[in-house]
Parts: sequence; C-alpha cells; structure tokens
Amino acid sequence: MKRMPSMRRPLTAGLSLVLLLAATGTAGAEDEISVPMPGPWGEDYAETLDDPARVDATEAFQRFRQQSMQGTSATYRSIEQILRYDAPFAERLPELADELARGADDIDTWFARETPAPDGEPGALPAAWEDPAFAEYKAAYREATAELQRKVEAADDLEDEGFQLRATEALNGVRHQCLACHDNFRRR
Repeated sequence: MKRMPSMRRPLTAGLSLVLLLAATGTAGAEDEISVPMPGPWGEDYAETLDDPARVDATEAFQRFRQQSMQGTSATYRSIEQILRYDAPFAERLPELADELARGADDIDTWFARETPAPDGEPGALPAAWEDPAFAEYKAAYREATAELQRKVEAADDLEDEGFQLRATEALNGVRHQCLACHDNFRRR
C-alpha cells in the first residue's frame, strides 16, 4: 500500500499565509469606508472612500489644491485642443476661457494655508509661502488668463484663423506662467 503524503505541513503553511495576508490587508482597509451609492445601477452599489476620520485637514487642503489645479489643467488642455489641433468645439471657447480665468481668481484660495508637500513628495514647496515673489507669479498668471479671456470675448468669429493664432499666443502666455511658477515653487 502506497503511503499518502502528510497534508499537515502544507495546511499549516497555507493557514499561516492566509492569516498573514488577512492581518496586513485589514490594516489598509481601516483607512477606507464604504458608502452606499443607490441609483440606476442598483441598491447594492457602494463606493470606497478614504475614511474622513483618518484624513487630516492639512492633507484635505493639499488634495483640494491638487484637484483644483488638475481641473485647471484640463480646461487649459481643452482650449489647446481647439486652438492648436482643430478640435471642432470653437463655440465652447468663451465658456472655457471664463472657466480658466475663474480658476486663476481662485489661486489665492489654493494657497491660503501653508500646506507644502511632505519632503520628497511632489507638490508645493515651502517657498510658495516664504518667497514674496510668489505673489507676483500668481498675479502674472491671473493677468495671462484674463488676456486670453479678453481675446476670446472680442472675437467676431471663433473659427477665424487669425483669431485662433492670437488666442494661441495668449494661451502660450498662460502656459508660460504655469511653467515658470512650477519651476520655482513645485517639486516634481
């Protein structure tokens, strides 16, 4: 009769691995909560979010600034697609230029609290709150977005090649201000 190999060792090792994974997996799960999201997709749908009790105000402020800047970047990129790459949405330029200018008006809000990125992580450098020149960068950015907005508002024909060239130059001015500020006040 052929002897069967013992299952004790593999079962013990497997159980140990499951317990280890469960112990390490639940630590991260404590940082998240599940929020029911009823709607047309069914009653059982839930979204997993960071636990608000574990996100401190500084982190929330940094996330707010980052998300706001990403939204501004998306607006800029939408305008860029119309002016540089002939995306067929020229009629949206006034709305997009207004949105970009409103974002520029909010830039002081984004930096109202001293919330630099942690050491070694990408984000705002402490110099954004320490260097008086930062105010000049913000003002120059607001002016560049206002210039683009004025050009769009003054246009008789948003699809006119001459207008699009002038608007692209103004858009380049906005981009220049973004890059100049990021070069001095942002860690990548």
